[in-house]
Order: sequence, then structure tokens, then C-alpha cells
Amino acid sequence: MVSSLNAAVDDNSSVTNVELVVTVDDLMSSSSDNASVDVTTNISGVVDKRDDEADQCMWFHFVVNTVLIGALCMFGLFGNTLSLLVLQRDRRNRVAVFLLQSLATADNLLLCVVFVQMSVAFGLLPVVGRIDVQKAIKPYLIKYINPVGYMVQSCTIWITVLLAVNRYVAICRPFVASLWLSMWRTRLKVRGA
Repeated sequence: MVSSLNAAVDDNSSVTNVELVVTVDDLMSSSSDNASVDVTTNISGVVDKRDDEADQCMWFHFVVNTVLIGALCMFGLFGNTLSLLVLQRDRRNRVAVFLLQSLATADNLLLCVVFVQMSVAFGLLPVVGRIDVQKAIKPYLIKYINPVGYMVQSCTIWITVLLAVNRYVAICRPFVASLWLSMWRTRLKVRGA
């Protein structure tokens, strides 16, 4: 029994394999030593195969979440921040500028949430070997960050709708535009979004 445990530890040097060997040996305590060694070999081979598949998935998640989504978030943050700076100089159409600034701010918040959750927590932490940190923060991400992300995404959608309605009224109904498109009403609508 002890020799089979030592052989499994020497072959694979993985704590998971040792735990599986002990569990199988405990269940098969009435079997002979040869049977438990065969079961040990089979189980350790399955665990090694799963570890290789997990490594491949980890690198796939790193490339997609950290490299691609992270790069898109950085470009989006740069573009939205540049839009905010440029829109501060425009004084002609205050209502449309306010809506565009609100949309850029909501987009920046959404990109920050996505970057933290996808790129850092689910893409970068497993690659640098900090799965313990990922497992520790996962409940907080699910409980606090996900709802914030959904709220910001909803705000982004509704501000886009407000912007579309604003432009429709300004172009297709120009005689009532000054009444409907006041700055006071627009701020109330954005706060409601």
C-alpha cells in the first residue's frame, strides 16, 4: 500500500494524484495490492490528461480575455477619454454634447468593469499562478462587480436611445425641439437612465 503511494507521488508529484490514490485505496482496502496499483496508474493518467487540458484552456482564456479583450478595453478607454476632452470645447449644442459626454462616461465605466473582471481576474491571474486569489475574489466579483457591470451596460443602452430620440426630434421636429430638448429635461432623463 505504501509503496503504491510512493510510486504515484514519485511518478506524478501532484497532490491531486495522491489524494485520488488515497481515496481509491481506502475504497478498495479489501483488494490485493496489484489491483490498487493498477487503479492508481489509471487514475493518475486521467488526472494528468485533465491537467494538460486545463493548461490549454488557461492559455486560451489568457489570449482571449487578457490580450484581445484587454486591448479592446484600453483602446476604448483611450477613445472615450479623448472624446470627453474634445467635447468639452464644443459649446454649440449643449444638449447633444451632454448626452455624448454621458455616453462616453458610461462606456468608460463599463470598460473598466470588463477589464477588471475579464482581463485581470479570469485571464491574467491563472497564468501568473494566482488561482488562490482568483478563487478568493470570485464571490465578490459575482456579488458586487457583475451587478455594477449590468447597471452600467443598461445606462449605456438607455443613453444611446436618448441620444437617438434627441437627434430625431432635433432634425425631424425642429419646431418643438426647443421645448422638448432643454438642458434641464435632458439631465433628468440621463439621471433616470
